[in-house]
Amino acid sequence: MSRIVTVREHESLASSGLDAVETSELAEFARDVLKQPNGDLAASKFVGMVTTRKGTALEILPKIDLDHEADDLNERTRQVFLEMLRSWRRTPKQLPESDIRSLSRFPMLEVFVRQFLILLTTLIRGGLARRYINVEENLPYLRGRLLFDDHLRRNASNRARFYTSHDELSVNRPANRLIHAALHMLAPRIRDATNQQLLRQSLIALAEVPPSHNPLADWRSHNIDRSMSHYQAVMQWVRLIVFQRGLATFSGSNTNLSLLFPMEQVFEDFLVASFRRHQQHYGVVSQGLRKSMATIDDQAVFSTQPDIALRAGSKTRFILDAKWKEIDATTQDLKHGITQSDVYQLHAYAARYGCSAVALVYPRNAKFESTLRYRFFDGPALLAVPFDVTQPQESVRRTIEALRGSLPNSASAATAA
Repeated sequence: MSRIVTVREHESLASSGLDAVETSELAEFARDVLKQPNGDLAASKFVGMVTTRKGTALEILPKIDLDHEADDLNERTRQVFLEMLRSWRRTPKQLPESDIRSLSRFPMLEVFVRQFLILLTTLIRGGLARRYINVEENLPYLRGRLLFDDHLRRNASNRARFYTSHDELSVNRPANRLIHAALHMLAPRIRDATNQQLLRQSLIALAEVPPSHNPLADWRSHNIDRSMSHYQAVMQWVRLIVFQRGLATFSGSNTNLSLLFPMEQVFEDFLVASFRRHQQHYGVVSQGLRKSMATIDDQAVFSTQPDIALRAGSKTRFILDAKWKEIDATTQDLKHGITQSDVYQLHAYAARYGCSAVALVYPRNAKFESTLRYRFFDGPALLAVPFDVTQPQESVRRTIEALRGSLPNSASAATAA
């Protein structure tokens, strides 16, 4: 059974218990997934799981400020993160809340495996897709078409055999071979007893499917036709498991499996879903508004694309920019960790979209619990807002309240919607 090591974002791997060989393997990810402060590897930007060739699974949990006991911290963090992940644009299928609650005590890989296996079980019950393939065999009876030349060459001294060619309905098709490959990749990684049982049952059902000798070629040649519509969701998970595509493509030659999620994007999508769900005053547009900042020869250039726009009718009232970064409001530095490039970008949004207030939205932490209020030199308000991912409804309410309160005539803010 593989060993699991759990760390958090920005936490050094030096004390994680990984040996030198495993640390060296993981160093391949240093540029995109792991950073090296003072020479030590630490998780950065992405959370999820990376497995080494030795079989050790490195679980990277997001750094979420929770008011819970230490022995409950990992389980609670997984649960909050998986709730956030339900809104992520690239999650193959929405994760059921029941699975999140029941499996949060396990490494997050188990949750995704459960979802895949449940979908696969349903697919198998509906019947594996088959196709006719041409088979040439030397049989003790005549079946199909006799291949005369081959028959004479092979059976000149054995008149009891017939070398024939016939079509046979077979489960040997690219999609089924890829599913089989995904199951074999997962088999040594999972610990949950229910997942292990579901996986064994699936392998039995796929016993007649040969292994995939070239997964990439099988993926390129597989085709989901009308008779295979029930394969669609399963194949999304297969692509994720076999190729680590759809999440993050950081698999090096020394890693077996990686399921990595970009937290900046996960946080942004969670905000979008939260504002759509927990308020009705504004329409929410995500990455949909585009306006150029300049023209050249009457051609628009330098287009803008805000993370989140809150609109009333055709008017953009507020623009929000999601930042998965810790802010410290207790420091003497009046910037409090906010980067100037982000401020310049929000000022450009305010000017281009005619907003009286814009906001940078950061995850709440113990040192950042109240909104920071700035004012641009030309009038618009700039807010730095803490968003508690464990209480999205309350966070949405407070953000809307802060934005409205920053309008030039806050007394008429209620009519702005």
